[in-house]
Amino acid sequence: MEKLLEVYRMKKINVTKLDKVTKILLILLVGVVFYFAAFFIVTPFFATGPAPAMGMMGQMMGSGIMNFSSSSSASMNLISLIAAIVAALVVSFYLFKHDAKEQEYSIIKRALSEDENAILDVIKKAGEITQDSLRFRLNWSKAKVSTILTNLDKIGLIQRERIGKTYKVYLQKQE
Repeated sequence: MEKLLEVYRMKKINVTKLDKVTKILLILLVGVVFYFAAFFIVTPFFATGPAPAMGMMGQMMGSGIMNFSSSSSASMNLISLIAAIVAALVVSFYLFKHDAKEQEYSIIKRALSEDENAILDVIKKAGEITQDSLRFRLNWSKAKVSTILTNLDKIGLIQRERIGKTYKVYLQKQE
């Protein structure tokens, strides 16, 4: 079962680990998609009085996109732009807030020993791991792994949860 969960975790795409250029392109894509979605949602509410069928269809199909010549098209475009900007800001805060955590993590790692860093790297890569699995991956003694994990737990970098005769180990959740 644990092996199946590990395979599932490997297939998931973690957008927070993308490079900065890809994140910016993703934010722009979200903004454009939200602009068009908001435009087509808002358009029926700003449909002007009786109009010929072709004019009405043209308006519904987006002939007023980025057209600020009349007050109704300007309103539609402004609402759409505001929705797109808000959506892009929300996505950018989500994507780039993890960069600050990564920077903080790298600063903390400089103060730790080589063995402590090795354990943290394995835990971070796995997400969560049992203490026995950690011991086998690093090929270290039970006492060494236990001592290092106890120190990391006291510092507040990891959490351990008792499971039978071993512990489940994962990184401390930072608020």
